[in-house]
Amino acid sequence: MTRAEKVISALGYTGLTPFVAACGLLYAGEAALASQLFLSYSAIILSFLGGTHWGRLLSSGKTLELGAGLFALVASNVFALLAWSALLLGHGNVLYPFIILTTGFVLLFLVEAASMPTIDRAVHSRYSAFRAFLTISVLLLHGEFLLLSACLLYTSDAADE
Repeated sequence: MTRAEKVISALGYTGLTPFVAACGLLYAGEAALASQLFLSYSAIILSFLGGTHWGRLLSSGKTLELGAGLFALVASNVFALLAWSALLLGHGNVLYPFIILTTGFVLLFLVEAASMPTIDRAVHSRYSAFRAFLTISVLLLHGEFLLLSACLLYTSDAADE
């Protein structure tokens, strides 16, 4: 593993920390803060990862006539709009923003798989495996957060009765 790959790995794993911290805040009973942290960070990461397609395509030397490359550029803007809409909807019910963001991460992974330049297949396969691990981790953390939110809401409603 090269030094650059080590840095990329460290940044990728460290990027999971705010998701885990928000789950911890939820366990600690700080539901409002946890939801705000989780949703905002998730939206930022989805938008950021979508935007990386611009740099990836421009640095690859491919032309914009490439179907997959052009699709990735358009999709990157869609991911930013999805993230933004999730933030706008995040002030009431957290279910809709979580559905939007979770769907966004799944679609982002599929777009990356379809449009990733494969000039160096060894680098591409390592990166794809790493991104798959991170995407699955993010999706599992979304599921954990949503499930825990539902459990806390249910126990809160039961205690009120």
